Amino acid sequence: MKNFLSNYPIYCPYLLSNSFKVEFYKKTFLKDETFDYYCSNELGVKTFKIDFPERSTLISLIQDGDIPFENLKNKKLDYVFECYGRCQSCKNTDVNFMLHVFEKLGDDQKKNIIIEKVGINPKRVISPKIEISKFFDRESNNWYYKGINAIEENYGIGSLAYFRRIVEKELMHIIKEIKELPDSHGLEIQKLLDEHELNGTVSSIYDNIFHHLPSSLKSLGDNPIKLLYNQTSEGLHSMKEDEALEKARLIQKLLDFVIVKINEERSNIKDLKEAIRGLKRE
Repeated sequence: MKNFLSNYPIYCPYLLSNSFKVEFYKKTFLKDETFDYYCSNELGVKTFKIDFPERSTLISLIQDGDIPFENLKNKKLDYVFECYGRCQSCKNTDVNFMLHVFEKLGDDQKKNIIIEKVGINPKRVISPKIEISKFFDRESNNWYYKGINAIEENYGIGSLAYFRRIVEKELMHIIKEIKELPDSHGLEIQKLLDEHELNGTVSSIYDNIFHHLPSSLKSLGDNPIKLLYNQTSEGLHSMKEDEALEKARLIQKLLDFVIVKINEERSNIKDLKEAIRGLKRE
C-alpha cells in the first residue's frame, strides 16, 4: 500500500488482492497505513499516516455505511470513500484522497479486488529525480517534466509523445556515456559509433551493443538500448489512451533505470579515485 499511496496517480488501478479477503470489504482497512509524501510545511518528503474524517463520505451500490461483510456475500463490491494522510513530522499538513474499491474478474476468471485514486487534494507535486535532471539538458528536462505530469493526469498519448522525443534525442547521448564506464567495452562501442557516422545505419548500434554494455545493464537479460529505440517506431495515434499511458510508464521506468545505473557507476569510480588519492598522500 505504501507504493500505491505515495506514487500512484489518479485512475491508476492497484491490485489489493487476487483472492477473497474480508478486510477489504470495509474502508477502515487503510487506517494507520504510512506512506511517503511531499510536505509543504517541511518542504520535503516526509512520512504521512492515514486516518478518516469524522463524517467520512461513502458512496456505494450497497449504501451500508461501513459495508458489513455479511451484506456482501451475494453482492458486487463497489464503494468510494474519503480518507486523509497527515504528516507525522509537522502534524499540520494533510493530503486528502477519494478512493474507489471494486472487484473485477482477472484473466484467470478469479475475483481481483482493486483500488484506485479518484481524487487527490492538494495535487501531488511531481518532479524528476536529481540524477535524471542532471543527466539531461534544459530541453529534455522540460519534456521529461511534462511527460511525468502527463502520466500523473492520465494523458496517455501526450505522455508517450514526450518520452518518445526524449528517447529519440538522448539515446545516442546515453550510449556515449555508457562507453566511458569502466565495465563497458568502450573500444567496441566506439567502433559502432564510427560505423554509424560513416553509414548512417542507426539500428546497427542498438542491435549490436548489448554484449558491450556494463554488467549492471546486461543484468536485465535483455537489451535496454534496443528496447528504448524500438519504442520510437510504432505509430502514436494508432494506440488507445490506456495503451499509450502504460507504454509511457514503462519507457520512463526503463529510461530511469539506465540513467541511474550510469550515474551509480560514475559515482563508484569517483569514490574509488578519491580513495586512491588519499592512500597516495599517506
